[in-house]
Amino acid sequence: MKKCKILVIEDTESIREELKEILTFEGMHPITAKNGQEGIDLAKANIPDLILCDIMMPEKDGYQVLDAIKNIKQLSTTPFIFLTAKSTTENRREGMISGVDDYITKPFDIDLLIKSIKSRLYSHKKRKESESIKFRALQHNISFAIPHELLTPLNGIIGLSSLMKDPEMEISQKEVIDFSKGIFESGHRLLSTVQKFIYYTEIELLLNNDVKKALLRKEITKKGECELNEQCVNISQKFNRESDLELHIDHFDIKISSFHFEVIIANILDNAFKFSDKGDKVIVEVELDDSHLHIAVIDEGLGFGEFKLNEIDAFTQFNREKMEQQGLGLGLIISKKLINFYEGELNITNNKSKGSHVKLSFLLAE
Repeated sequence: MKKCKILVIEDTESIREELKEILTFEGMHPITAKNGQEGIDLAKANIPDLILCDIMMPEKDGYQVLDAIKNIKQLSTTPFIFLTAKSTTENRREGMISGVDDYITKPFDIDLLIKSIKSRLYSHKKRKESESIKFRALQHNISFAIPHELLTPLNGIIGLSSLMKDPEMEISQKEVIDFSKGIFESGHRLLSTVQKFIYYTEIELLLNNDVKKALLRKEITKKGECELNEQCVNISQKFNRESDLELHIDHFDIKISSFHFEVIIANILDNAFKFSDKGDKVIVEVELDDSHLHIAVIDEGLGFGEFKLNEIDAFTQFNREKMEQQGLGLGLIISKKLINFYEGELNITNNKSKGSHVKLSFLLAE
């Protein structure tokens, strides 16, 4: 905990000086402010590791300081502890909603104060380390996956087409068909990658557009079973596995745009077929309760291994160490964001023997 900068914002000089002395004794570097506005200014200038802040102060009170700190990018995750003479359930709730990490009641117990500070500093350090690891992994995934996913199909298209246009190259009718098939498949792989980039960008823009969000939340997919059936058949045909598809579908209308429903189903089914073998069943089941539609997609493939739903992100793939994969990991994050936007749920579990069980839940239209 050496050299940690602790910003103390306290209008009572005796308490301010006492805290400064305690923190210095503990090997920390205290910075003090006598009011809320001064505290905000010092926080911007010094970027402290943790902030101790009184609630009742002149110029700006503790809640105003907390709100200002949370809206400064460099300080938004800085641990923040309130010092207060009164700690009621009501003001604790208000602080927790605003994002405060802890409350220390005056007159404070020194040991309790130091334990709280060290605990928050340790948690913050671990969070930053975790974020750093995730960022490095993301950098690696992007630098590896994007060139691979763009260049591999492009090389296939250019390589095969260059053979076909070479006047000195004698090509049989069978080779022309094979080359054309290779170009077609490479083109579709490239198109799929570009489309997912576009979908991902559109969703990120959508989530920051209140007008579009309000309009989309009014949309309904009617006769959704038709859309679901069509997408299931299309994806199974894409992998030449129509006989592996097993459907158990009932009629439903749901609160989601038909286009976004199509995108979600296509992404989930694509993964189910991509990561399972020909001959293994891919089962799609529909269940309805009073308020929700539940779609289960069950496969007998590789599964997701040990993971958490919050690990699903762009350019992140699961089990790459076990199996070389196509794709950028955009399909799952696109589906997750869309499902969350429409107030649905996504749950993924591994089957006991092999494969995965993906459950999608959507609000039924009234």
